[in-house]
Amino acid sequence: MAVALITYVLFLGIVSVVILRMPDEQAVLRGNFGMAGNGIAGVAALAAACSLRIRDLGVFGFRAIPWRWRLGGAAIGIAAYGVSHVMESVYFLFVTEANTQADFQAGATGGAWSLLILLFTGAVLTPLGEEAVFRGVIANSLNRYGVWVGVVGSALIFAAMHGPSVIFLNALLVGILAAILFRKTASIWPGLVVHVVFNGLWLVTYALA
Repeated sequence: MAVALITYVLFLGIVSVVILRMPDEQAVLRGNFGMAGNGIAGVAALAAACSLRIRDLGVFGFRAIPWRWRLGGAAIGIAAYGVSHVMESVYFLFVTEANTQADFQAGATGGAWSLLILLFTGAVLTPLGEEAVFRGVIANSLNRYGVWVGVVGSALIFAAMHGPSVIFLNALLVGILAAILFRKTASIWPGLVVHVVFNGLWLVTYALA
């Protein structure tokens, strides 16, 4: 778990340094690059954990699961998307903060190709990378200490990686739902579907705004 987290943070640090060097005129590129970086960081963290000792991906939750769990994950993802709108509405009644999603919104509205790239990086690559590290490695490691540590603990770590903003709440919501599904099924696929649907709906929302 430590190796995965250190690798993840290091990769995100490199991505952040590159993004900070990009001018505002390249907001579309920053959005796509940043989203891709999230996914690559997760995959790299899983690879680091695998190379350390365990090389069987099945141990990290890459296991076949009945389709009903994946369909259930899609339904949960839609419901979580609706709940997140309510949470954000309440949050912004009390808190004013800078828009942390501006680059992703720029990417979503930067043309058809930019949106397609963002949908792949944000609704496929990023969920895959994040589920691999935060459920496959971290929740997997913490589940031995009980449901509260495994589910809530891994979700809090996941949310903390998204920074102190309204996105913390969204990440916490998705993290808890995905961790519960992972604990029940020992597979990352149901939670991955939740994550894919949730991110995809938000990116489409950005494109239509």
